[in-house]
Amino acid sequence: METLEGRTAVVTGGASGMGRAFADRFARAGMRVVVADIEDGPRDAAVADIRATGAEAIGVRCDVARAEDHEAVLAAAVDAFGAVNVVCLNAGVGGANGPSWQLSVDDWSWTLGVNLWGVIHGIRTFVPHLLTHGDGHVVTTASIAGHTSSPWGAPYNVSKHGVATLSETLFHELKRSGTAGIGVTCLCPGFVATNILSSDRNRPGGRPERSAPADGEGGRDSGTGRFIDVVKRMIENGKPAPEVADLVHDAVLTDQFWLFTDEVWDEPIARRHAEIAQRLPPTVPAPRRP
Repeated sequence: METLEGRTAVVTGGASGMGRAFADRFARAGMRVVVADIEDGPRDAAVADIRATGAEAIGVRCDVARAEDHEAVLAAAVDAFGAVNVVCLNAGVGGANGPSWQLSVDDWSWTLGVNLWGVIHGIRTFVPHLLTHGDGHVVTTASIAGHTSSPWGAPYNVSKHGVATLSETLFHELKRSGTAGIGVTCLCPGFVATNILSSDRNRPGGRPERSAPADGEGGRDSGTGRFIDVVKRMIENGKPAPEVADLVHDAVLTDQFWLFTDEVWDEPIARRHAEIAQRLPPTVPAPRRP
């Protein structure tokens, strides 16, 4: 896309974290913004803040795990602004942590429903609309976890691997359909300073009560607790979300497909690919110290 000014962006999960930063950045670029989010208060605050800058914005409640909510967002966007040009399928949750065989069906369903089905529903809803006017860009939020496989976070890993391969598939399909005017960016963040670890505040039914697992059954001595502690520290010291938003803004303008937020995961990703090519057992990924 040559310019974003005067066009419309939809951002799912747009009320907080990276989504909020995307919405703010697009507004500064002269776009009209649709903030789609399940949280009413933060969504309303985001819209008010964006409007206070002189940009146009609306908010729409959206549970991304529901196809009909995406359809409602598209309808509201078209009604308010006429068309959608950029779609950021960004809403995500951290999911439950622990040995994959101990996580409940609800743990799996919630994480996959938001992180993967949220993108599937978004593509099914918005890509046909983009095709009608032939001008647009889809940004999917995958993760470094879509290219590596750390222990204790299977639902998140599975969901982000799914987003990565879905994004590649969409890219190939659009290119082979002769739709040169529609681009795709697969965003693969490393650690970003957001509140994703508290995302179960929006889990249906609230945060599940869990009894402390015995040693060797997912407790701290078996690694789950240490994993969570490390991830928490890395997120707290992660890249600021506005910096990621700048990268996304630029990627849309330059039609960049793979978008990584830093280089510290390059070696673990390359090592994993080499292990696959050489039929070697996988090693646990760890980022290179910057």
